[in-house]
Amino acid sequence: MHRPLLLAVATFALGCKPQPKITSYEVKPDAHAAATAATPLAPVAQAPEAPKAPAAATPMPANAAMQAEAASFGQPKWAELPAGWTAGAPNAMRKGSWNVAGPGGSQAEVAVTVFPGNVGGTTANVNRWRGQLGLAPAADAEIQATAQPGKIGADAGQYFRLDSPDGKKAMVALMVPKNDSTWFFKFTGDRDAVNAQAAAFLKFLATSQIP
Repeated sequence: MHRPLLLAVATFALGCKPQPKITSYEVKPDAHAAATAATPLAPVAQAPEAPKAPAAATPMPANAAMQAEAASFGQPKWAELPAGWTAGAPNAMRKGSWNVAGPGGSQAEVAVTVFPGNVGGTTANVNRWRGQLGLAPAADAEIQATAQPGKIGADAGQYFRLDSPDGKKAMVALMVPKNDSTWFFKFTGDRDAVNAQAAAFLKFLATSQIP
């Protein structure tokens, strides 16, 4: 076969070969992965910050004027301490301070203070004590009805017995006016200690003297 004829046949054969078919595919994302991507991630929970412990309460120091005023009233002459009483921490505003031990580990405290004038009067002071024990204020007539006669040496006054609503705490407080001032003798703490030492407290005061 002649060379020109072979070239023509080859050209015809190549022209008649079908072209390769190109197939395209759409790749869909995995359903779980898509859902995960669409859902916003929850914030990582952080452990709550531990609350700071409250600072220990410190007693307010008495200024020089307050200390001078307290000192100006003079110091009482105390009788012999009852059994179970020990001296309390020094306090510039107190004329006396004792810790009292009662049965079953119960504890109470005796505090003696003095202020010029009547410091608001009987009703105001008793209601202040009632508030310290969680009691509601009482009317003047009710307070006067519960007053008992008491003495510090030769000086007469009134004392009051108070109990907290839960029966756990108690107070016996004596109020004595003298020389345009008022002396306060407060015995307060666990009810068992107050009950056990209330008579000794009143006897101790009756045999002591204030200036």
